[in-house]
Amino acid sequence: MSQETHPTGHSVGSRPAPTHPTHPTHPVQPPAAAGGAPNRRASGELEREVLNLLWSADEPLMPFQVQQRLGGGLAQSTVATTLLRLMDKGLADRAPRGKGFGYRALRRAEDHAAVQMVALVRRGENPDDVLRCFASQLPAGYQRVLREALTVSG
Repeated sequence: MSQETHPTGHSVGSRPAPTHPTHPTHPVQPPAAAGGAPNRRASGELEREVLNLLWSADEPLMPFQVQQRLGGGLAQSTVATTLLRLMDKGLADRAPRGKGFGYRALRRAEDHAAVQMVALVRRGENPDDVLRCFASQLPAGYQRVLREALTVSG
């Protein structure tokens, strides 16, 4: 079997490319345009959207409820996979609910943001300098809140 190169650069077998049903001589083009597939979310965006839904919910949500609230024609399996990934990352939990599971966020949105901020501070070669720089760039009102929080916790 000889190998050919598809216009995307991938090797393909010797089978002819699929053709458009009404134009047998025109190959079917993938839906991705130069900027990516239409309606495609950026990496991590779906997880953020699902987390936002879990944070705003008064009770654990079933996958079909998440799917309905997200809209956009996502498959329920995509939503279920996203919920399982959030569980794997320690961001969500599930409990039996009816014939399935209800999902809830394990932390409040504020706690999640704080954990991310700490991780960013620790990324720098000198976390003390990163923290000083961060604090100096905060608007005055936030600096006051930060000072009050440090006074209370320190």
